[in-house]
Amino acid sequence: MLFKLKRQFQWFLDHYRREYFIAIITVAVNYAIAIAPPWFAGYIADRILNLDLTMESLIYFVIMLLVLTGIYYATGYLWSYYLIKAYDVTELMARQRTMLKILNQNAPFFQAQTTGSLMGKSTNDINAMAEMAGFGMMTLFDSTLYQFAIIAVMAIGGSWQLTLLTVLPYPLLIFFSKKIGDRLYTEYDLAQQAFDDINDRVLENIQGIRVVRAFAMEDQEQEGFSKLSSNLNRQNMKVAKLDALFMPVSRLIQGISFLVALVVGARLISTHAITVGQLMSHVFYLGMLAWPMIAMGDFINISQQATASVDRVSEIWNWKEEITDPPEAILCPSIQKIEFQNFSFFWPGHNEPMLKDLSFSISSGMTVGVVGRVGAGKTALLKQLLRTYPQEGDRPMLEQDKTLPPPAERLTVNGLPIRLFDRRSLRRQIGYVPQESILFSLSVRNNILMGARTKEENWPIRDKDAAREIAFWKNPYRTIVEEVEAREKTPPPPPSVSDDLLTHVIQIADFEKDVEQLPQGLDTMTGEQGIALSGGQKQRISIARALLSDPEVLILDDCLSAVDAITEKNVLQALTRERRGKTTLVSSHRLSAIRDADLILVLEDGRIAARGTHEELMAQKGWYFEQYELQQLEEKRAGQKEGGSYANG
Repeated sequence: MLFKLKRQFQWFLDHYRREYFIAIITVAVNYAIAIAPPWFAGYIADRILNLDLTMESLIYFVIMLLVLTGIYYATGYLWSYYLIKAYDVTELMARQRTMLKILNQNAPFFQAQTTGSLMGKSTNDINAMAEMAGFGMMTLFDSTLYQFAIIAVMAIGGSWQLTLLTVLPYPLLIFFSKKIGDRLYTEYDLAQQAFDDINDRVLENIQGIRVVRAFAMEDQEQEGFSKLSSNLNRQNMKVAKLDALFMPVSRLIQGISFLVALVVGARLISTHAITVGQLMSHVFYLGMLAWPMIAMGDFINISQQATASVDRVSEIWNWKEEITDPPEAILCPSIQKIEFQNFSFFWPGHNEPMLKDLSFSISSGMTVGVVGRVGAGKTALLKQLLRTYPQEGDRPMLEQDKTLPPPAERLTVNGLPIRLFDRRSLRRQIGYVPQESILFSLSVRNNILMGARTKEENWPIRDKDAAREIAFWKNPYRTIVEEVEAREKTPPPPPSVSDDLLTHVIQIADFEKDVEQLPQGLDTMTGEQGIALSGGQKQRISIARALLSDPEVLILDDCLSAVDAITEKNVLQALTRERRGKTTLVSSHRLSAIRDADLILVLEDGRIAARGTHEELMAQKGWYFEQYELQQLEEKRAGQKEGGSYANG
């Protein structure tokens, strides 16, 4: 188990090696002093019984004990400080490492990990790891080094036969502890999984509170949460019961050792094999072994929890990324041309392609509409430019395929394979507004300002790529602390955005009237996931955020589905004027939203079923024609109904 722990915590030991060395030296001195008083007590007792204790000797022993006491407390402070400090260091580094990995993962990672699981691993599991690095190491020293030192002094300063007999029950404790530890690992892992389930349920209810209330599902959700809570309680009780078993067993073994010591010790005194003082020292040492015995149980508990937690967190740390930048990735200063050549795409874990043999090109300044039935592949197509899912060139070649020529590059930007570009620099040229608008628990203003990207040269520490940041966290602990403190003292400059620019993007998103109606205007807090706003308001805030960076390519993925037709028309017309000469990709179920596009792609079952301008597609009398005519008829009927209702009112 110790070797496994060393292997699991090697990353931390490499950082904290100097501090642990100081802790080990000081704890060794501390233990050496701690085991001295019982020997002195036995020695003085024998001198008293022999009537040869002088006042000078007594004063000498008292002074020596006072000096040793001072050294004891000084060394105790040092080793406790460094080991307690290890808790905070581990927590800092593990959280940073975990969050860095999460922020740099792609879509397949989040499909495999639930939000509740990620929260549990980032909180409870890291706390367990930190406890192992701090308090766990304390108990390790106590249960090993301290215990062996006491036993050695007992054998050397008294009778080795008596020492052997009194410590003979201890292997039973070690055996019993091993059995408990194995069970603890399993039960603690199940308890953490139960905690993950609760996290998931809480998040789902917070994010879906409107649905819960709309369908009067409060009782059902409360019942479901109660079941999960009961399951967590049962698992925690199993852990607690196993942990509680150790104390009575250790006390029993300790009692047996005391009984053996008194019986055998009295016999040895009668035969003059040992003195009364030696037996007294021996009994004192047996009492001092009580804490190491308890510490052994604590260490097993802490180490098993830490081992389970490290295994869980390692799922994040060791996740094999399918999408990585090449060693010499190319920066993408602009996007002039995008070309798909017989492009196919598979969702991770699926054998059937979602997109099939797509071929088309987009030149700078074009507006491209992507339409089709639900599930036709519109979102899958638009996300390819963001490089969030692995493409054909990202997959490792099978051994039998290595003799064949590499496949042709299916997706190129500016004539170069997209996989050759640095992903961050590529994404800096793209503004993306998804179907589900994501807002943060900030004000409306700050949610929009998130689109204002700072220049990399202004803040190289925060803006460096993941590989350089990971390399930074491999430095010694003192270097990391100094760097972190430097970051805190010199925070990144806020985005330089004028009030005129902010007002401008709000106007394009047709959100200025909504701002006037908000309680605190732009400073109104959006709440968790933007719960204080309507779906249409969240979508338009997301559009304003994307526009703030003035991207080379703007991707609108059915992002106006929650607004009325008039608002959608206003936004699209403003976008057309604003983005003249820049590339825009629009996916929408309302065909009127893309009728002015330079190119319209009609997707059917992952293939391009038709392409052309609005006029060309209408002339083909296909699905596009039928859908457009149907939507126009529905809008006409809706307008007549609203007009009649107004007239009658």
